[in-house]
Amino acid sequence: MTSIFMGNHMTDQFLTDREVAERLGVSKATVWRHAAAGILPRPVKLGHSSRWPESDIAEAVDRLKAQRDGEAA
Repeated sequence: MTSIFMGNHMTDQFLTDREVAERLGVSKATVWRHAAAGILPRPVKLGHSSRWPESDIAEAVDRLKAQRDGEAA
């Protein structure tokens, strides 16, 4: 994981596709398919690397939970 520091405050963690896949229990290919389909946010480009802010993944999961809960009601 890569952290971005601003002054004395740490901001978002940036996750690799492998780390996102591990957290979600899916394959890296699924992470990329979901990003392309708009299910997950697109990654941020950092040089030649692609990374996902941890908060973006958390927000996507929260949104998916809300959609699920709304459909069940």
